[in-house]
Amino acid sequence: SMGSSLLSGRLDQLLSTLQSPLESLELAFCALLPEDLSFLARSPHAAHLKKLDLSGNDLSGSQLAPFQGLLKASASTLLHLELTECQLADTQLLATLPILTRCAHLRYLGLYGNPLSMAGLKELLRDSVVQAELRTVVHPFPVDCYEGLPWPPPASVLLEASINEEKFARVEAELHQLLLASGRAHVLWTTDIYGRLAADYFSL
Repeated sequence: SMGSSLLSGRLDQLLSTLQSPLESLELAFCALLPEDLSFLARSPHAAHLKKLDLSGNDLSGSQLAPFQGLLKASASTLLHLELTECQLADTQLLATLPILTRCAHLRYLGLYGNPLSMAGLKELLRDSVVQAELRTVVHPFPVDCYEGLPWPPPASVLLEASINEEKFARVEAELHQLLLASGRAHVLWTTDIYGRLAADYFSL
């Protein structure tokens, strides 16, 4: 766990000397660069990762392709993926879905604090039907439920701005109906971030 450490361009120095591959890696708010993600994707660690936390790292620009490479490399083992506040909008999510859905054993997906719309969430829900082991998705309040958002909205705005409760109630109802229709009512889709971010590796 290296959360909130400034690791820009130095992830290889940190991990390359380890004798055994890691199964859990928490790199939240580490200002990772594309080369850090590319290194991790090529490293022995990628194929063994069960838990990966990249929260607070901007994955929306030049980091997106290296992140997708990392996701592809860890798809066969990943159980828990945390991407809170990664500036992932619909465009980036939809481009990543074909790789994300290869994570056949994924049980937890955290996307809170990302500027996703209801349309993006619906695409995620539909595509994730193939992930039989998925049990929890912590999703953001859709951008459709805010009033007068700047674009792209910084995470601080998404976390602090007021939600239109009526709009969000309709969103929840629609997501629930989609889950029922797909036979996935047992999967928890929630905006309740508390208590779920800190899932311990040993509980996976």
